[in-house]
Amino acid sequence: MNKKTDVYRIKVKGIPGSHITDGLADLTTTPLDDGEAMLTVAIVDQAALRGLLNQLWDFNITVIGIERIENE
Repeated sequence: MNKKTDVYRIKVKGIPGSHITDGLADLTTTPLDDGEAMLTVAIVDQAALRGLLNQLWDFNITVIGIERIENE
């Protein structure tokens, strides 16, 4: 049985350096015009999402918002 993954967009304050994002899950970082960044990542379950958010917290990265993208 395949596990369904959901894709999340996480908007963060500032633009995390590659020394931080390289060690975090398999995510894509997109810098935004306002000096913030959008992190896009596939997450298998809520525990994995919580783990990622804890890692961002540990790196003192401010999370502005989280959006789950519906699978098409």
